[in-house]
Amino acid sequence: MLRRVVPVLALVCGATLALTGCGAQNPTGQVSVTVSQNAADHPYQVKVFLPNGEPSSHQQVYPGDTADFAGVPLGEVTVRAGDLCPERTRVRADQVAKVTLTTVGC
Repeated sequence: MLRRVVPVLALVCGATLALTGCGAQNPTGQVSVTVSQNAADHPYQVKVFLPNGEPSSHQQVYPGDTADFAGVPLGEVTVRAGDLCPERTRVRADQVAKVTLTTVGC
């Protein structure tokens, strides 16, 4: 009896993994951040923060350049860089959220 149960159980587990995937999907999106050309002439450490204040990711960006952040959790995020005005945006799975950081309008 045990010799029949083990192969059947292995087959069921294998089929379940094949149909559902190996792990839970963690939905993420993308944020494209541009640092304004009129910002000071030095690189900025651009950071994306989750609603709870936890940093999601960061990159160094020069004025006039754009950095793309992938794997950002869906929902509201805040983008900050040094003395530039912080910006809030909503990350969605089906589109790239675009943000421009400037020195005016804070």
